[in-house]
Amino acid sequence: MADTKSLVFPTDFSEASRAALDWVKRMADTLGATVHCVTCVHSPVILQPTVGAVYPTMEDLRGEAEKRLDDFTREYLTGLAQPVQRIVLSGRPADEIVSYAAEISAEMIVMATHGHSGLAHIIIGSTTENVLRHAKCPVLSIRA
Repeated sequence: MADTKSLVFPTDFSEASRAALDWVKRMADTLGATVHCVTCVHSPVILQPTVGAVYPTMEDLRGEAEKRLDDFTREYLTGLAQPVQRIVLSGRPADEIVSYAAEISAEMIVMATHGHSGLAHIIIGSTTENVLRHAKCPVLSIRA
């Protein structure tokens, strides 16, 4: 039995991440790879807690992410030769994406870049840039 090839497609469900969909499908088809569609959740940073406020738990965040991921893959990733894997990761997105890709020995990561520059890039950082710097496999970065 031949080894199954894997392709990691991180998404935050944004229009920018959907810009990579055509490339994800094309690369999965070319490589004969299973698409691992991943999203990442992390605890929100609450700078000034409000008395009596209810904040979501990690379990709540994971549950919502799983639902959104199911809906997203059903809408955008049907009809592929291989079944799509849906994975919710927890932690800093770039670190989790790189770690997951290494764990499954991914052939490639295909992801969109939001294209932030200047102050937004400094403040928000770039998940795509960090994945490009640290991934052990090739990364195809699609500008939204």
